Amino acid sequence: MLIELSIKDFAIIDSLAIGFGPGLNVFTGETGAGKSIIIDAIALILGDRASNDLIRTNKEEALVEALFNVAGNKGIEAVLGEAGILFSDNLVIKRVVQKAGRNKIYINGSLATLVTLMEVGRRLIDIYGQSEHQSLTRPEEHIEILDSFGGFQKLRVEMSDAYKHYANIKKELDALVQNPKTSAERMTLLNHQVKEINDAALRPGLDADLKREYERLRNAERIKGAVVSSERVLYSDNGSVVERVGSVVKNLKEVSSLDDKLAKAAATLETNLFQMEDVARFLMDYSKSIEADPNELENLGARLDQVVRLIKKWGPTIEEVLAKKTAFEKEVEGFSHVEDRIKELEGECGAAKDNASVVAAKLSEARIHAATELKGKLEAELATLGMKGTVFEARLETDKNADGGPRPGEKGADRVNFFISPNPGEAVKPLSKIASGGELSRIMLAMKSVTALGRIPSLVFDEIDTGVSGAMAQVVGLKLNAVSRIHQVLCITHLPQIAAFADKHFAVAKRPGGDGRTVTVVKELNPAEAVDQISVMLGGVKVTDVTKEHAMELIEASRAMAGKRKK
Repeated sequence: MLIELSIKDFAIIDSLAIGFGPGLNVFTGETGAGKSIIIDAIALILGDRASNDLIRTNKEEALVEALFNVAGNKGIEAVLGEAGILFSDNLVIKRVVQKAGRNKIYINGSLATLVTLMEVGRRLIDIYGQSEHQSLTRPEEHIEILDSFGGFQKLRVEMSDAYKHYANIKKELDALVQNPKTSAERMTLLNHQVKEINDAALRPGLDADLKREYERLRNAERIKGAVVSSERVLYSDNGSVVERVGSVVKNLKEVSSLDDKLAKAAATLETNLFQMEDVARFLMDYSKSIEADPNELENLGARLDQVVRLIKKWGPTIEEVLAKKTAFEKEVEGFSHVEDRIKELEGECGAAKDNASVVAAKLSEARIHAATELKGKLEAELATLGMKGTVFEARLETDKNADGGPRPGEKGADRVNFFISPNPGEAVKPLSKIASGGELSRIMLAMKSVTALGRIPSLVFDEIDTGVSGAMAQVVGLKLNAVSRIHQVLCITHLPQIAAFADKHFAVAKRPGGDGRTVTVVKELNPAEAVDQISVMLGGVKVTDVTKEHAMELIEASRAMAGKRKK
């Protein structure tokens, strides 16, 4: 859902922030006030190409930023994951268009490509009007609409599982049968990789141990110098710490018979003296054991490189490398039974294909019935929206095997394409090639009214009131309200009958800016202001008691039709 849209120095918009809500968000205002500019800004957020013409005159850049709630949207999560962009429930998209041509796209704070933005955008909002962002015009979406209408979700899952099972078996079988040379090469590679890991004699923690030892040897001279110096200060030099502490112990012992308290102090100090002598002996032995040996350092470095290379290749840990080795060994063992495995896979593949074909045939039959039902319901809905006589068809093309049976894919064996004739007597043509912006808006509204399709969370209707007036406008408003219970809906309208159904009503107007230039302003109306705005839409510029009463009656009637309670 679109939560907030911020626009700065975009066309005739100086600075604007709009907070949207669930349900029906309606924009009204006089022609030329800038309503379509808001749609242009949304389209830019969805992946429209940027142009310097969008930048406000005398400004260096335009900025559009949008905040969406995308909690649970697995499609967007997958797209962002592939692009290496962090996913969260709140999605922030920002586009910066600069006169210098350095246009930038940010998604959740990360720079992104236009391709990634378009993939995200097509999962966020559909715009119906003069826009490319319309899933209804994309034939690949038609099968999703038909299946949603038919309620084939469980059948689609069954089809997907059956096809994936068949495809996985066939892939393994093809690898063994079609290219035995490849199998032999694979086995040679696996044996080499197992040997490579075995030669490294890996064990957990080896990399850390080698790194510590390498650093010790690399700094051998420095370490030895510090050890020798410390040993001398502690023991060997005249006036060493041990010598001085020993003198203190001797002095205290000589007088301890005169005071018992001194005996305890002398004993403690003598214990420390013994410990210091032990440390001194250790340092002396250690200094003899460490030497800067270039050959040993080189060998240890090569050993460390060997281990690090394997970790980078198969890791990220030694445990992961060892697990890979086990997997390689099992695969090698499997190659020794290739012929048996081929026969086994041939049987499994045939059974899996037959099962997938059965499910595909069942899905095709269900789609044929659903297409007929969708035709009747959609044509009836379109008639209520002022498109009486429109002919709609959902055509199926089924891919066939050589034996005439369906050739299954993950979505079945069918391709679905919507055809339409908005004018009685004309032949039907592909929906994407014949419908105008206003017609597409009403077709989608009708489609949403008869299907449970919810793949796109937000819908924008830009020209839905084209050629609509009077009672028909109230029908359109009612249907928009019904769709807004499932989707967030943004609608630009000139008709009070539609505006009366708004959950949020925004007035768009042009005003002189601080510098004397025209700017577009958007105001969210409170209930009283909404009555005044609808009064203007009903009766012209001047608001009278009569037009206000008419506006309130229209709003109350709309609420009653929509089943709303008075606010």
